[in-house]
Amino acid sequence: MKSTLRIGDFGVFLATCLLSFTVLETVQAQQSCRNPNQNRGTCISIYDCPSLFSVVQKNPLSSEDRNFLVSSKCINGVGRQPHVCCTNDRGFGVQESTPQPSPVTPTPTRNSGPNGPQGQGNLLPSPPNCGPNSFMNKIYNGNDTALDEFVWMALLEYVDRTGRRELSCGGSLINNRYVLTAAHCVIGEVLKEVGRLTTVRLGEYDTSKDLDCIDNNCNQPIIERSIEETIVHPEYDPLNKDRTHDIALLRLDPPVLLNEYIQPVCLPLVSTRQAINTGELLVVSGWGRTTTARKSTIKQKLNLAVTDHATCQRKFATRNIKLIESQLCAGGEYYKDSCDGDSGGPLMREGFNNAWYQEGVVSFGNRCGLEGWPGVYTRVSDYVDWIQETIRP
Repeated sequence: MKSTLRIGDFGVFLATCLLSFTVLETVQAQQSCRNPNQNRGTCISIYDCPSLFSVVQKNPLSSEDRNFLVSSKCINGVGRQPHVCCTNDRGFGVQESTPQPSPVTPTPTRNSGPNGPQGQGNLLPSPPNCGPNSFMNKIYNGNDTALDEFVWMALLEYVDRTGRRELSCGGSLINNRYVLTAAHCVIGEVLKEVGRLTTVRLGEYDTSKDLDCIDNNCNQPIIERSIEETIVHPEYDPLNKDRTHDIALLRLDPPVLLNEYIQPVCLPLVSTRQAINTGELLVVSGWGRTTTARKSTIKQKLNLAVTDHATCQRKFATRNIKLIESQLCAGGEYYKDSCDGDSGGPLMREGFNNAWYQEGVVSFGNRCGLEGWPGVYTRVSDYVDWIQETIRP
């Protein structure tokens, strides 16, 4: 992944304390909610909630404080994002020393038949149980993500003929049982070039460390899962250089217990889907190649502009590659691109209900970061039906 990234200003917490804090005028008809202690409050901007804003200003912020803030998030509130359930509480009550993970709330099934739901569409979570924003916004080295940013990111581990283990492709957790990745990370040349896919790693941030800590904030130990089943899209052909339908699912064994640092990403379901416009900035994340190293040890992120599809088709046609509508192009600026090792990872945007949605799967490109050559991504919205029909409890 290349470039010096301009950090977006959407972050939940500012890297430095605000110089002043002014309580805005009280807004009528504020939404009622319950905080982690089950006390009734109002869903408003954290900047308008003195009790929780005082917690944000602590330096350093303890793990318990951060957990309480994360658990206080609410949706459809009033005022500036992020919204929290505001009461006088500044932390967990005595009876509840640690927060419980939010259960994955199923979305309604698309169809019902005489024998029950068809397609298992109810297995994909919807906001606020997917795509959470970071509560840290502490990004240190240009492209580095925050410790709790994009917590659905997965790393795929391979074993070659000599028994050597290597982390290569990426993926994203879509519920507590399945990881979404690229088909070319599962079958084809990857078997010769890298090895056999054996394990999925979740909750990773810095691959060079056993425990990741930033300013006394530490994530939980990583989780590794075996792969019970590999499901490649039935129309994917590893010999086809167009790499159409480059998408696959990995069923984990056993399921993952979600926590603050391991949560699923949202997928663009029909009820939450938004059009993707040319020029719109999307975000790609991974541990792939950078300008200075073959791989990054720290999870990276990069803003990429969506490319006009017809223009992208003409560009790749000069290499005898035919792109279809279910492929999405983004990037094309010098040294700004996903690259080796990012394959299978997510192309994302912040969408409906301020949650993060995966719009693409990193597929291929013409080398990395060449001016005028966008990266090609599998368009996830075109495969949601297949995902819903394929996954099972």
